[in-house]
Amino acid sequence: MEELAESIIVNELSNGRERIDQSTTEQGNDSENTRTIAALQRALEIATILGSRVMAPILISLATKQNWPTEENGGWEAFWSTTTSSDDGGSATSLSHAQRLASSLEKLGPTYVKFGQALGSRPDVVPPSLAVALSSLQDDMEPFDNDVAKEIILAELLLRESNGKDPISSKVGTSSAMLKDVEALVSTITDTPVAAASIGQVYKAHIPGKGDIAVKVQRPGVRMLVERDSELLLAVASFVESLPALPSISSTDNATNKQTRLINTELVSTTKEFMSRIFEEMDYRREASNIALFSSLYSRRDGTSKDVSVIVPKVYTELCTENVLVMEWIDGVKLTDVAGNNKTSTEGHSSTVEENLALVKVAIDSTLSQLLVEGILHADPHAGNLLKVRLEDDSVTLGYLDFGIVSTIPEQVRDALICSVALQVFSRDVDAVSSLFGELRLIPQHILDDDNERAALAEALEITFENSLLYPEVAAGEDDTTAIPDLKFDKLLDSLSRLVPRFQFDLPPYFINNARALSTLEGIAKSLDPSFNVLTIMYPYALSRLLKNPSKSEVVARTLQSLIRSEDGKIDRTKIQRLLRDSALISGQSKRRVVWDVLKSKEGRILARGIVGEEVGTYFGRNNRKRDASGESKKQQRKTKKKRWYYLDL
Repeated sequence: MEELAESIIVNELSNGRERIDQSTTEQGNDSENTRTIAALQRALEIATILGSRVMAPILISLATKQNWPTEENGGWEAFWSTTTSSDDGGSATSLSHAQRLASSLEKLGPTYVKFGQALGSRPDVVPPSLAVALSSLQDDMEPFDNDVAKEIILAELLLRESNGKDPISSKVGTSSAMLKDVEALVSTITDTPVAAASIGQVYKAHIPGKGDIAVKVQRPGVRMLVERDSELLLAVASFVESLPALPSISSTDNATNKQTRLINTELVSTTKEFMSRIFEEMDYRREASNIALFSSLYSRRDGTSKDVSVIVPKVYTELCTENVLVMEWIDGVKLTDVAGNNKTSTEGHSSTVEENLALVKVAIDSTLSQLLVEGILHADPHAGNLLKVRLEDDSVTLGYLDFGIVSTIPEQVRDALICSVALQVFSRDVDAVSSLFGELRLIPQHILDDDNERAALAEALEITFENSLLYPEVAAGEDDTTAIPDLKFDKLLDSLSRLVPRFQFDLPPYFINNARALSTLEGIAKSLDPSFNVLTIMYPYALSRLLKNPSKSEVVARTLQSLIRSEDGKIDRTKIQRLLRDSALISGQSKRRVVWDVLKSKEGRILARGIVGEEVGTYFGRNNRKRDASGESKKQQRKTKKKRWYYLDL
């Protein structure tokens, strides 16, 4: 039986090896000249596809229908929703402008699909109709041939077991167990992929002893295509960066502020970073390592994190190669579908809505913990990569998919996030936030040394916080410093996107992706509960990091002290009172509970002892002088001392 299976596999493998060997030979023989020619051909291909599939139909529509995007005719939303007919392969098809763009990006390959995905997850930038069309680029793309996919799977797995030797000439030197696994995988794999994305597609199969599995296989020729895109985009970026500034821009009164380039953004480095991430996603061995790392921290099965416990698929490394990834199959419903179902839910489904809201909160909680506590995070946690998984006890939990990119967030970035939010929410101190970014080396020193640039940064941050932290209206005479803001992640995201290139922020790769994911999750949560405020989930992480200061950062220590002390360095009772009140409002807990949360940690007890010690010392020093002057009795002194702590109002 094994010999028969072996001969079948060898015959099928030999049919597919030609295609793979040919691709490898072509790539190896690419000289400098041929790469240049290939880049020019690629540029022509891009221009042809965009011109014929997008620009021509849109221009014809504008010329004939005169439907220019204006407020009177519905603006850009109506523009992208406009449909036009075209003759595609002999059959007339009617597509909207948005669908045409999405279809063209899909045709152009992974590089441009990634651009489309980024745009599609920016509802603050693109109209809803365009965002919906671009969302199809996540995992609903045209699949490649199934026979080719199976050939690649066979070739990759058998080559892996033969340690790189030609399995045909070495009679497929695989172990009996491995051969059975491969045979089971190939014989049970689904006829069509269950999902197809820009880099690869996923099939479902079954292996005895392992159960249902997901098999992810890379599209043939995708690596060469991305390499050519990379060369072309870097050439374009380099050219645009070299363009000099216009005279009106370059001539300013401040010589240190003089702009010498037309585009001040570092396009080449940004393009390199973007393309490097796509190359990382194309290495499925790296993704297998990412799954193992993520699982070791956050998996319900064996994760070490105290804050996050989610479903992470088990990866079968013995069946993984650079182009094939085999992992545990997870049954679940995507959070995108959860969000869509809630729009049609009725009062009779209130329990489902509550269940979904709790799950979305877990997703936000998980992302914040990865971002602020562990510093190892899933770099693309959009709702399509998150699953609602029902367990055997009928409870639900969160499952993660697609680990092509797992990012590391440095300590100083985590400190900056916590301190900047704390300073702005509790103190509304924009200048302190500006200085904070400099101290944590997130902004180049020359920006901070320039008075004009520093002032521009403070102004930009103030606008950012005005747009993203919305404080409720306060009646005349009331203390507005205790009003708790509603954090708008979509507005924060838009502002961050503008600030990063303008002030050369040094943020980790895919940081904006996670902010975007939080924005999407926040939107789902608000659709379920309009009163939802993400600050209520962020509060415990902020409190813990400020108190524990795991990085031993002087900036974090000073930030905490600035929240409880006046400018002269003395304990400020008014600040402590406001801090307790705001913390109680944000967390939805009583002030007693807030104090208890502080006292539960060793660092919190040290802080509390320091405050009490200073207050007692100040009290006795002051009242000893008063007693000497007025002869106040000890009983009166005890009453006065007790009243001094009433300001906590617990």
